[in-house]
This record gives sequence, structure tokens and C-alpha cells, in this order.
Amino acid sequence: MAIRAHPWGRGAGQVRRHGVRAIKFTEPEPQKEPKNLRKLRKAIRKKWGTVALIDILKEAALRTGMLKALAPAGTREAIDEAKLLERLLLIAYAYGTNSAISSVASGEHKHTEEEPRYTARRYLTAVGLKAAGVEIANATFAARSEAIWGQGTTTAASDSTHFKAWDRNILTEWHSRYGGRGVLVYWHIEKGSMAIHSQLLNCTASEVAAAIEGMMRHATTMQAEGNYVDSRGQSEIGFGLTRLLGYDLLPRIKQINKVTLYRPGREDEDNYDEWADLLTDEDKRALTPLFWMHIQPYGEVRLNMGRRLQLAQPVPQEPDPEPAAA
Repeated sequence: MAIRAHPWGRGAGQVRRHGVRAIKFTEPEPQKEPKNLRKLRKAIRKKWGTVALIDILKEAALRTGMLKALAPAGTREAIDEAKLLERLLLIAYAYGTNSAISSVASGEHKHTEEEPRYTARRYLTAVGLKAAGVEIANATFAARSEAIWGQGTTTAASDSTHFKAWDRNILTEWHSRYGGRGVLVYWHIEKGSMAIHSQLLNCTASEVAAAIEGMMRHATTMQAEGNYVDSRGQSEIGFGLTRLLGYDLLPRIKQINKVTLYRPGREDEDNYDEWADLLTDEDKRALTPLFWMHIQPYGEVRLNMGRRLQLAQPVPQEPDPEPAAA
């Protein structure tokens, strides 16, 4: 089997599921823990100890200035800048940890429960939160050390997450695939686990459209050249649109044995020699675009029922009728 020559294909074999051939791969062996990982954890614990999450949030806000992107809904600001920063930190911590403002308001600070709630109503908008997320992403990309994190990635992975919500929430919908009530959020995550875009979807919305929109509107400094999606994030139309937009759609297709695949172009025909032993004649016809290159979709229409295409066995053909004299 030609596919076994690849490191990721060793141990591969063919199985039959419901009468259809499929390729099955053996589970990879678990990787060993890096030797220096425990030493690194011990050194970090010795230097900083146990750091509170809100201190990490405060440091990120001060270093990136992300909270400055949260503008008020009105035109007048009467809150002191230092107090506003503290309230926004408490609000971000309350919503981010799902601990609620009432729980955070009982902490050691000088703000009542009503003050963060009022600030949240005025300052938390969809546009402002997106701008704050962009500030965090851009600051993270700029601060990364290439010696530790490697070169900047140009690909992002996207998928949806179903969050359960109360029935009284006007945004709550029933999702048949997840089997419950809630809301659907579609994420775009780059290789270093940094979210570059998120959006709220209807449970019946197309994930193909959501994946394309996220790549177009992420607004970060990342130069995205590829998008990894699952089976629901790809379609033939999606491949065409991403090609026009200048990036690659890279799907992980679940039932790939039931999908017709096409080669990207004639110049790539030498890159698939290792699959030659696995492809039948029908597969080869589906994988080559040469068949479509010989089709003339426009021009004069001539219907001849006596002429057939030479696909398999030769078919006797009748001579073309001679054109009538003018």
C-alpha cells in the first residue's frame, strides 16, 4: 500500500464499513513528556509562586491598553479613569470566569455591586469588545519570542462551540446536532491558541459562510493564508470563494471515502504518484481536471444522438449527417 510509506500512514489498512472501503489508521503512541518541562514549571513556581488570575488580567490590560477600546455608549464621561479601569477589570473577570458580578462585588475593593453593572451597560458593546480582542491578539503576536514559539503562523483553525443558555434568553435556540438549547459561537484560533475572531451564529446558519467571514474580518495583524475547518466548514462553493480571496481552505473531511476529490490543477499531477495503487479508474477520472478542459460550454449547439463519448468500451458511431445545401 503506497500510503504506508508516509510516517503518518504506517500501520494503515483498508477496512469495509457498511459495504464501503475506508482507510483506517492505527492510533499513534503517546508522546513522552519533555525532559525540561518539569524543571521549567518548578522554576516558574519558585520565581512567581501562585499568581491570581485577576492579576494576569490586570497585567494584560496595562500592557496592551485593551480596555481603552471600550468606548461609552453616550457622549459624556463622568467616571474617573482609574476607577473606570478597576470596574472594567472586575467586569471582565466576572464574565470571563462566569462567576457573576454579584460574586465579584463582594471582593476587596471600593466598588459596590451596582457600579460595575452600570459600567457594563454603558461600555460593553460588540464593537468595543471586538476591538479589545484585536488589541490583545496583536500585542501577543508582537511579544512572542521566535526562539520559544517559532516563526509566526499563517494558518488558523475554526469551529463552533455550543453554549447552553436559559429558555428565557431571547437568543436561545434548539440545536438538533448538539441536542439542547443554547447559542452557537464560531471561533477562529491560530496555531498558538490565540483567538483572532469570534461570532454568534444561528443554529441553522452555514459554517462555510462563518469560516469565510472570520478570515475576512478578523482585523488582526496576522497574515492568514490557510483555514483548517471540519466537514461542515467546507463545500465546493467554499473552495471557490477562498481561492478568489487568496487563501487555502483546508478541511478535515469526516467521511472522505464518500467524497469525490479533484486535483487542484494539471501542474500538480506528479504530486500524487503515491496514491496510484489506491485509485480505481473511476477515482482517476474524478481526480483529473483534464476532462473538463476538453468541454466547450459555449458556441453553436449541435445535438447528435448518434455520437457518444469514448469513456469505456468503444461505442459504434453513426456518421454525421451532411449539411443540407443552401
